[in-house]
Amino acid sequence: MPSARHAVLACALALAVGPLATAPSAQGKPKVKFHQDWARHPSARYAAMSAEQCRAALERRKIAFEPVRRAPGVLAPVRLPQGVGGVLYRTALPAHRRATNPHDVFDCRLALALSDFSRILRVHDVTEVLMYSAWRPPPATWPEGKLAKRHPGGLAIDPYRFVKRRVGDAFAEEWLDVERDFVGRRGAPVCGEGAGKPAGRGAAGGGASGRGASGLPADAAARELRSIVCEAVDQHIFTSILTPNYDRAHKNHLHLEVTPGVQWQLVR
Repeated sequence: MPSARHAVLACALALAVGPLATAPSAQGKPKVKFHQDWARHPSARYAAMSAEQCRAALERRKIAFEPVRRAPGVLAPVRLPQGVGGVLYRTALPAHRRATNPHDVFDCRLALALSDFSRILRVHDVTEVLMYSAWRPPPATWPEGKLAKRHPGGLAIDPYRFVKRRVGDAFAEEWLDVERDFVGRRGAPVCGEGAGKPAGRGAAGGGASGRGASGLPADAAARELRSIVCEAVDQHIFTSILTPNYDRAHKNHLHLEVTPGVQWQLVR
């Protein structure tokens, strides 16, 4: 993800200015924000853990995990076959294939962040998150023992659908789909001042007052998905959150990442 690497370089330059400085983009808008209390943020605390500390934290939270014997670039690779916090994070592959699929491997530190994120999702009745990948194995030439960041380090996921399951008079399934429901605008703020409220999807998505394929009114789906993202931002669960507002490559998914060794939060 070259654009994210450019943001990290900008962060390093801005760090000399001060802990609350921002690194401007080419358009003059802030890319990242530095925080004086960054060390207390969940994302920073998890990122600083050793493998032993992290696995012990999973056990204290009673999170079922399966250690992965070998995953180059990953500090503490695990599988989460039962999910975390009542939410299953998975690729679209069937369960028997997910058991050996590299994209269903997580770094333990990301698993802790997902445990926090699940508390937000359960309030929104989300029970499953479909993702394109968590770990993406680095090249075969990757040095043995060298740790990676982002997807090659198992420290990021790319969720594209948030599945709700409800039992009433009849079993029903609803979902929030990032490409369909985020309703953003490239370059616009995602949360906070200036973000505005997401509008309905219009006629193509069921209309602002109609109902889309999610089973929810189109504008309600957009507002709920934006709320999920911004609640995670407010709680500093992830270091980086990229959305369809960031670039065309993220039009159909979010990027949620825990980044070791930084003092900033990136939300685009």
